[in-house]
Amino acid sequence: MIKICIAGKNNIAVYALQHLLQYYFHRNEILVIPNTTDTGIDTWQKSVYKFAKDKELQIGSLEDAYTIPNLLFISLEFDRIINIHKFATQRLYNIHFSNLPKYKGMYTSVMPLLHGECIAGVTLHKIDSGIDTGDIITQYLFNIDLHDTARDLYYKYLHNGLRLFKDTIQSLIVGNFQAKQQDYLYSSYFSKESIDFSKIRIDFKKTSFEIHNQLRAFIFQEYQLPCIGDMPISHTVLSGEYIGNNVWQEYNDVFVISGIDGFKVTAKKHQNITIDSQISSDSHKDKTTGGGGVTPLSFAFSYIFTLQKTQVFLHLITLCFYIPFYYFLYGKNTFHIHCLIMFILPLHLLFTKENNDKYS
Repeated sequence: MIKICIAGKNNIAVYALQHLLQYYFHRNEILVIPNTTDTGIDTWQKSVYKFAKDKELQIGSLEDAYTIPNLLFISLEFDRIINIHKFATQRLYNIHFSNLPKYKGMYTSVMPLLHGECIAGVTLHKIDSGIDTGDIITQYLFNIDLHDTARDLYYKYLHNGLRLFKDTIQSLIVGNFQAKQQDYLYSSYFSKESIDFSKIRIDFKKTSFEIHNQLRAFIFQEYQLPCIGDMPISHTVLSGEYIGNNVWQEYNDVFVISGIDGFKVTAKKHQNITIDSQISSDSHKDKTTGGGGVTPLSFAFSYIFTLQKTQVFLHLITLCFYIPFYYFLYGKNTFHIHCLIMFILPLHLLFTKENNDKYS
């Protein structure tokens, strides 16, 4: 008999399931709903689908969860809006990656950095008919360091979110908790349209702090990197050293710049690889980080490692027809690099990647 449902993705959902299996529920009592983007392969984050399949947990859909009475439903980075009126249970909860009522909605690893926040949080709240507007049960706050990137912030969310889950799951199971309505003051919300990741542009007519924040807010290599000119940036350091207003100096590995107030910002180049354009991909967009603005190389790697054997084979056949296009687009100097990634690496994966029954 199903008693609890975990819906979501990535390490937080996988480790939450591990915790439930170890301390609270038998595998036959757990329903798992992976995100639609879950390929069943562990990458830089663990696959919920793969974990559930390996542990022989029931994998289902929202429709399966709707009809289960008294179900404990917990969303952990789930990618769909919950219609509470379709559920036979009212025990619907979410762990949101922000210090609600701030930063409801999307891009919670980007927006706090863009706004220069020094505090973030994870919040356990009830799911209601709004978007992250439900009553708050518990909230953990933590510091955002001056040089944290979007990726750094996301990992802090994962760590503190899992800690919050482990500390509160017992009270959710027995129903022994209190919840309070969210405050209307300092409340904010950002939709999917809040950022166009295909048009990331750094505004240098700002203070050094604001320039630093713009850069680090988009540093998340698995999704995107910001650019100065056509050069992707992997790290940025803001110091109190005054170097003069609107400085712009380029070196082999870094840019040294400053804003209108003259303080030093050091922006590290990403492996000295330039990009020709910023690429956005809906498959890389999620509620926490967003996607787009990746380099062709990082995009190729992340794309190829999500393919199954049959997909790799079809990918190779298709690419054979696009050789002239790649040569024209990238030129002879970098064409060999893209051949290596887009052709030779998939050949290796074709013979080494394990097949996944569901997705192959």
